Amino acid sequence: MSLPTPTTGRDPDSAQGWTATMIVGIVLMSAVLEALSLGNSMVSIGLPSILKEFPTTQGGWLMTVYFLVGAVCAPLLGKAADLYGKRRVLLITMTVAGVGALICAVAPSFTVLLIGRILQGPILATLSLIPSFIRDIYPPKQAAFAASITVTGMGAFTIAAPTVIGWLLEHHGFRGMFLFDAVWTLGLCIGIWAILPESTNRREAKPDFLGGLILAGAVVPVLLYVSMGRTWGWLEASPLLLVGIVLGCVFVWRTRNVDEPIIKLALFRRKPLVFVAFAGAVAYSVSAATYQLVPLLAMTSRDNGVTYGLGLNPLEFSSIATPKQLATVLGGAVIGVLLARGRNPRAFLTLGIAVFAASLVSFALAHDTFATVMIGSLLLGLAGGVSTAAVPNLVMRATPAGDQGSTAGTVQLCTTGASSILPVVMFAVLAPYMVSAPEGGVFYQDQGITTWLWISAAICVVALLVGFTVLRERRGEAIEEFSVDTAEPASDTADGVSPSTGDLERNKL
Repeated sequence: MSLPTPTTGRDPDSAQGWTATMIVGIVLMSAVLEALSLGNSMVSIGLPSILKEFPTTQGGWLMTVYFLVGAVCAPLLGKAADLYGKRRVLLITMTVAGVGALICAVAPSFTVLLIGRILQGPILATLSLIPSFIRDIYPPKQAAFAASITVTGMGAFTIAAPTVIGWLLEHHGFRGMFLFDAVWTLGLCIGIWAILPESTNRREAKPDFLGGLILAGAVVPVLLYVSMGRTWGWLEASPLLLVGIVLGCVFVWRTRNVDEPIIKLALFRRKPLVFVAFAGAVAYSVSAATYQLVPLLAMTSRDNGVTYGLGLNPLEFSSIATPKQLATVLGGAVIGVLLARGRNPRAFLTLGIAVFAASLVSFALAHDTFATVMIGSLLLGLAGGVSTAAVPNLVMRATPAGDQGSTAGTVQLCTTGASSILPVVMFAVLAPYMVSAPEGGVFYQDQGITTWLWISAAICVVALLVGFTVLRERRGEAIEEFSVDTAEPASDTADGVSPSTGDLERNKL
C-alpha cells in the first residue's frame, strides 16, 4: 500500500480532522517505540536466562551499552534527520537495530551479544526522532496528541509484552526473544516506508561524529571505574577515571570550537530547555534503574534466605508487569488528551517525578509481598507514562521548527545518557550486599535494595526542589514557538525552506 502524491490547495479547515493515514501513522510509530521498550524490558526480564548460558558478573552492561550508544546517537541522528530527512534516518536506524537483534539471537558468546546490543542502541534515538517527524507531517492540533500517544504506546503490545516475553523465554529461550524483536523491527521498516511521507523540512547540519566518539570515550571509562572499582581496587582503577575526565574536558572544548557540535551549549541558556533536559534525565534514569529492580524483587526466591522475593518465573512475572504497562499507557493517553487541549506539559513532567518519588518510597517501606510490589509497580508505570508523554511536548513547546531534530536529539542525549549511568551506579551501591546463591547466580541483601530505593527517592525530591526554585518558570519566560493553538509551526527560513506540515492530512490511504 502506498500514498498518492501530496496535493496542495485543500481547505485549511480540513486540517482539523483526522484521516486514515494519520491513524495508521500513529499505530506504526507507536509500534516502533514498542520495539524500543521491548529492547529495554526483555533484557531486564531475560537476564537470568542469558547469564545461565553466558556466566558473567557483567550482565548489567547489556543495558548500559544499549543506553550509552542510544545517547550518543540521538543528537547525531537528530542532525542527520534535519539534513537528509526524518523518515530516511528513521528507517536506517531501525534497520541497524533489527540487524543487532538478529546478532543477539545467534550470538555464540557474551562478547558477540554485547556487539548486538550496541547495534540495537541507535533505536533509542527514535524517542526524539519520531516526535520531531510527527511535528513535520501532522497538523498542530493532532501533533501534540500523536506525539504523546506514540511515546507511551498505543497499548496493544505494551500491555501484552511481559506475557509475550515470558512465553518466549519459557519456550524458546532468550534467542527466541531477540528473534521476535528482529522480525518486529524490520517488519515495521517496510510499513513506514510504504505508508508515511517524508518530511520536507530541511536544515543544513553537520553531524559531529568525532564529538560523539569523544563523548563515548569520556563516559565509558567512568562507567568502568564505577562498576569495576570495587573489584579491581578504587586506587588501581583510578586511571580510568582520569581518562574519562580528560576526554570530558576535550569534549567540552570541542563543543565550543566547532560549528555544529553534538551538544549546543547555547541551548541551555533557555531555562525551559534546561528544565526538560534535567527533569527528563532524572525521570528516565530513575525509571531505567528501578525497572531492573522490580523483576529482582518479584523473581528472587526466599529459599536463598532473603526477606523479600516472590519466587515468580518469567511468565508469572507478567501478572505484575502487565498492570504496570497498562498504567503507563493510560497515564500517557490521559496526558496526551490534556496536552492536545493546550495544557502546559511542564506541570505533567513535574507530576511524573513526584509519582516516581511516591513509588520509590512505597517500595522502600515494603516490598516483601505481592500486594506491596504491585502497588509500587503501578505507581512506577503511571509515573513513566506521565513523564514520557510530557517530555517531547516540552521540547516542541520550547524549540523553533527548524531546530526540532537537533534540539530533540540534544535533550535525548541528556535523558538517555543519564539512563546509561544510573543503573551502573545502582549496581555499584548494591555490590557490597551481593551474595552467591547455593544453586548458582547471585542475589542482593534487603539492606542494599532498601538503601538504593531511598537514594532514588531523594534524587527525585531534589529534582522537584530544583524545578520549583532554580528552574522555576516565571510568567513571560516560556518560549511558544510551537503551540496547538497555532495553525502552523513557525517557519525556518534559514535555508529558504519553510516547514511542511499537515502532509498526512493531504494524503489518504
